[in-house]
Amino acid sequence: MPGSTRAPILQQAVELAEVRAELRNELRNELRAQVRAIECGGAVGLARVVPFGVAALDRCLAGGGLALGRVHEVVGEARSEVRDAAAVGFAAALLVRLLRERKCGGDVLWCPRGANPFGGMPSARGLAELGLDPSRIILVEAHDEADRLWVMEEGLRCSGLAAVVAELGPVHPGRGARDSVSCRRLQLAAEASGVTGILLRPDAGAAAAIGTPESRWQVTAGSSPEGLDWRPCWQVKLLRARNGRSGEAKIVWEAERGIFHSAIPLSTATHSPMANPSPMKVPSAPIFAARPAA
Repeated sequence: MPGSTRAPILQQAVELAEVRAELRNELRNELRAQVRAIECGGAVGLARVVPFGVAALDRCLAGGGLALGRVHEVVGEARSEVRDAAAVGFAAALLVRLLRERKCGGDVLWCPRGANPFGGMPSARGLAELGLDPSRIILVEAHDEADRLWVMEEGLRCSGLAAVVAELGPVHPGRGARDSVSCRRLQLAAEASGVTGILLRPDAGAAAAIGTPESRWQVTAGSSPEGLDWRPCWQVKLLRARNGRSGEAKIVWEAERGIFHSAIPLSTATHSPMANPSPMKVPSAPIFAARPAA
C-alpha cells in the first residue's frame, strides 16, 4: 500500500479508538451514577423538575416540568455569530426558576463567548432586570469552544453549583460524532452531581444535529400582549424532550415574581389568577454590555 494512502487510514483508526475509549468511560460513569442513585434510595432515571406554570409547556415534558440535573439546550433565531437576546433572556429566566427551586443554594457558573463585533459580555444590570441576582453568577472566560465545553463539564461535576451555562457558536458541519460524545459526557456529569446545564447557541437551523440534550428549546422575541406591556415576551418552541413531545407557547416573564404565564391580553384575563400582575416597568438595561473598544 502506498505511503500516501496509509497515513489517512491510520489516522482514522486512531480517532476511532479514541471514540471507543470515550464511550467505554461514559458507560462506566453511567453505571456508577446508577449505582450511586440506588445506594441513595433514589430511582434511576428520575429527576426533580421545575414546572413552567404554563400548561402548554408542562404537559409536553416528562414529569411536568424542566428536569433538574440534566443538560438542556436553548437556541435562538440568529444564523451567524450574532448573540440572541431572546434566547439569553429565556435562559436567565430558567435560572431564576431553578435557583428558587434549589433551596440548598449554589451559584451559577457562566462561560460566555468573548466580546466581539456582534455583541458584548452578559450585563449584570441586564440580568438583574430579568430577576437574576448577578452576585450568584461566576463568569469564566475560556479561549475557545473546546475550552468552554471542558469548563462546563468540570462545573457540572461540582455539586456545590446550582447550574452551569456555556455559550457556544454556530454549528459547524462534520463534527456531529464528536459533538454527540461531548453532549453525552455533559449529561453523565449532570446526572451524577444533580447540577443543571444549559447550552446556549445562536443558530437554530442546524441544532438538530448536535447531540441529545434532555430538552431543546428555540426562542424568538414575541410581541407584547398589550401595547404598554414592557415585560419580556417570547415565542417558545420545544423542539425535543426526552420522554416527552414537542410543543409551543407564547409566554410572558414576570421578573419581579419569578413566574411565567401565557401571553394573553390582560383585557381578556380579568377572571384569571394573573389578572393583577406585578407593576410593569420599562427595562433600564440591556442583557449584553457594550463591547470594549478596539
